[in-house]
Amino acid sequence: MSARRRPVTSPSRRTFLGLLGSSAVLAGCAPSIGAGTDLDPAQFREGSYTGPHQRLEFWNPFTGGDGPAMAAMVDAFNAEHEDVDVVMTSLAADSMYTKVMPAVGAGVGPDVAIMHLDQLATFAARNTLVPLDEMATGLGVDGEDFVPAAWDNGVYQGVRYGIPLDFFTVAQYWSTEALDAAGTPGPVLDAAGFDETAAALQASGVAEPFWVTPSWQLFVTLLAQFGGRLYNPEGTVAEMGSDAGVQALSWMVEQIERGISPAGATDPRTPFKNGSAALLADLPAAIPDLQLTAPDLDWQVAPFPQIGPQPGVFANSHNFVLTGQSQRDENAAHAAQTFVDWVSRNSAPWIVGGNTPARASVRELEEFRSSPQAPLATEDVFDMAAFLPQIPGSREIAANTFQRAVGEAVLGGVDPAEALAFAQQTAQDELDDMNELLG
Repeated sequence: MSARRRPVTSPSRRTFLGLLGSSAVLAGCAPSIGAGTDLDPAQFREGSYTGPHQRLEFWNPFTGGDGPAMAAMVDAFNAEHEDVDVVMTSLAADSMYTKVMPAVGAGVGPDVAIMHLDQLATFAARNTLVPLDEMATGLGVDGEDFVPAAWDNGVYQGVRYGIPLDFFTVAQYWSTEALDAAGTPGPVLDAAGFDETAAALQASGVAEPFWVTPSWQLFVTLLAQFGGRLYNPEGTVAEMGSDAGVQALSWMVEQIERGISPAGATDPRTPFKNGSAALLADLPAAIPDLQLTAPDLDWQVAPFPQIGPQPGVFANSHNFVLTGQSQRDENAAHAAQTFVDWVSRNSAPWIVGGNTPARASVRELEEFRSSPQAPLATEDVFDMAAFLPQIPGSREIAANTFQRAVGEAVLGGVDPAEALAFAQQTAQDELDDMNELLG
């Protein structure tokens, strides 16, 4: 039996906000479902669900190589739990986040969903997600078996809204054939090593070995390495335009100015696959893509090199969440709890999608230890993780500020300091309005 899956929809193009679109951001993030009424926490129900047949709607943003891996887990769950039918719907992330709140409000959305860690605050503030503290405690889930940083960041305003499925970071990929031919076998460890490797590759015939695109994840990685952050810990002060931010964005632009990267690049994987590049900065989603579309390419992956004076790397996590719809009755709530707990504890199939399971007990399996991404799951990497903060509307603010600044500097030739200064002021205006709205 294969998982019941709705067809994947075409990605809807998000309407990007104007540079001073604070009111649009606020309107999009206003907690219009149950406004002023916090949802009751998910209560713990003893044992696995064995009641009347229960259908659960499960939405996730897995439209790439990770989709089949999640489908396999849904298949296995459905086969083992005859009283529950989980129907999986995969949507492009932007489309899913646009649709989930009105769908739940109308009672036709997901009972269970997967959300990126940095989205929890947004949908918690909208009263779309239910608190999970009581359920997690009853299940004996206290973070001990999870990547500490992923577990700790699943909380908004002191309340848990997410159960981590995985942990992922920006990583470095390299063509072993190209680096061996250049006499500089990977991995690259630091800025000096990067410069040496890039020069050796150019000397060996790879003219533009590392293609720089407007990757905001790479910017966040470098920002952390140069000692900066996007916002203060309270999420009330924008700090992306600091000296550290300028250094981070300037490093990206310098690779273009030095000829390490061509100008105007937007797709770093294709040149890596065809040999036009030999170094790649990407997320672990590149792993199944490279395996599928470049089967003859010999490559390896390792943590991203330390370009700045301190360790740091962009990190995120896919989290299980329960919507208010999942609590419509006792049976639905118990079935949803059973599904989340079972998949969390049996997430080994998730490995084939290039992912790092959040649970240590799963990472200890030989399946993971022998996987390409295993080098990305070390205590050093976990400790240097730079997660996006839990700020309501953070993705809208990001698209309007630092993500836009990265694009303007990398593709448009705008001075990094100028681009980030404007981004920081815009972000501050929107943070002030957001915090005033939420009181």
